[in-house]
Amino acid sequence: MQRLRRNDPLGDPYVYASLVKACNKFSAIREGKSIHCYVVRLGLDYNVNILNSLIHFYSCSRSLMSFACVLFDRIPEKTIVTVNGLISGFVKNELFDAGLNLFKRVLVCLFGLDLKPNYVTLVILISGCFEFGRLDVGKTLHSYCYKTGVGSVTEACNALIDLYSKFECMTEASCLFEAMVDKDLVSWNTMISGYASVGEYMTAFTLFREMRTKNIAFDRVSLISLILASGHGKDLDLIKMVHGYIIASGIEITPPVGTTLITMYSKCGSVEFARNVFFKVQDENIAYWNAMVHAYVESGHDHEALEVFNQIKLRKLKPDEVTMLGVVLACRNSGNLYHGIGIHSYIESSSHLNQSIILQNALIDMYAKYGNMDRAKLVFDKMPKKDVVSWTSVIVGHAINGQGEEACVAFRRMEAEKVEPNSVTFLGVLSACNHAGLVKEGQNLFDSMCKSYHIQPKIEHCGCIIDMLARSGRLEEAYKFVKNLPLGPNAVIRRMLINACKVYRDFDIGLSLIGGLKNSSHGPEDHVVSSNLLAEAGRWDGVLNERSLMVKQKVIKVAGKSIVSDLTE
Repeated sequence: MQRLRRNDPLGDPYVYASLVKACNKFSAIREGKSIHCYVVRLGLDYNVNILNSLIHFYSCSRSLMSFACVLFDRIPEKTIVTVNGLISGFVKNELFDAGLNLFKRVLVCLFGLDLKPNYVTLVILISGCFEFGRLDVGKTLHSYCYKTGVGSVTEACNALIDLYSKFECMTEASCLFEAMVDKDLVSWNTMISGYASVGEYMTAFTLFREMRTKNIAFDRVSLISLILASGHGKDLDLIKMVHGYIIASGIEITPPVGTTLITMYSKCGSVEFARNVFFKVQDENIAYWNAMVHAYVESGHDHEALEVFNQIKLRKLKPDEVTMLGVVLACRNSGNLYHGIGIHSYIESSSHLNQSIILQNALIDMYAKYGNMDRAKLVFDKMPKKDVVSWTSVIVGHAINGQGEEACVAFRRMEAEKVEPNSVTFLGVLSACNHAGLVKEGQNLFDSMCKSYHIQPKIEHCGCIIDMLARSGRLEEAYKFVKNLPLGPNAVIRRMLINACKVYRDFDIGLSLIGGLKNSSHGPEDHVVSSNLLAEAGRWDGVLNERSLMVKQKVIKVAGKSIVSDLTE
């Protein structure tokens, strides 16, 4: 800056535009504002390139978006680059509707007849549709692309294919892909990845073969998608085939490819092959070590996961949030409080880890699973910032430890703090009310979930209410609730009510529910609960019929297993 002032007092607009971009890249907010002030003093704030750079700079943070909007409004001659910069800022800062509104303003020519959206505008908005759950908007943008000819641009098509794939609309994605005139590698990779993500792994491999038949060179993204496809399909042989293909092709196994191999081998139940990949790469990159920790946790080898963490410390590698999340999960699964406390101390003593909300949430969950809610609440109370997961973890912790009143108190505190609960939060607090017999409180919370928070109840939420009413002997209310379920009750809910009818000797409702069970797939549990109720009601012909059906269908009831036996094996 000093040299610029001496050598060129008027300044070069392109130099200042580049300086602003550099400040944006390195998040140098104070320096960027200083350059802006200097630009104004030089009278260069009319230059479109500088103004576009400044809008992009101020769009880097939600707290600075107001500056970007003020600058945008002051520009007399806006270009599409100006518009795209602000829309991109809105989308990045979770202000999707504001970005969409700006797009609409451009469409109605508020900024002049010559200013029209281009394919970049559409790619920015389409890319934001999945993040904000707006498939409806994505479809509307698709129609706009088709009508204006932007749909023939490869980048726009790729963004739409990606959107449909992420929403698991593979029919729409496939139609778009087939209609494309100019497909590039991104197009093929997006389709392969889409099929992998929805479990159509053989289709993903077929598409890869077609790509190779057309002599289109693949890259590491293609290979990662194939590995993911094999993993989602739980097909160990396919992963081995892809792994062998990588080695035969002489492709270097980079961290993204290597970590994906480790993860997917473990998902297919072969921790041995995951370990072989890990040992062969012999890399100090923490990503490999993280993948191995999580592979062991995924496979139930919690002790080995903790051993990998010890090796990380011995090699003086720097564990990150992902490492510690895997280690906390290993401690939680092992049920070893001593190890858990040690890991908690390690996190607290690490300056780069002790402020992580994700890790603190995981620690709350770990202590709750140990049954130590005092320690869980201590972690929670010390958190400087809490999110919905933090509150949900505490509420669920109280629920699983039979502390219904405490779960409800935590929920009310959450509402008082203006943190909006989600469906998991409500499932936790409803479960707590159910096991504590807080029927009225549970009904009020269910009504609040539906009416105040507009959360669509799932079968699990309904199951809590039905079980709660059934446990308290309010079978008529429970039966009425079941009949009003939009999707109808499942077998678990019917069994729940039949057992309650047996306890409270309400045979009329119970026998009508048995009829409902016969209309669905009849499992061993269904035969048992039906037989028990019929016996209690003195319907011995029905009991004999159920028993004969069990023999005829060769139904075997799976024996129960105590968690104590798991811990002592």
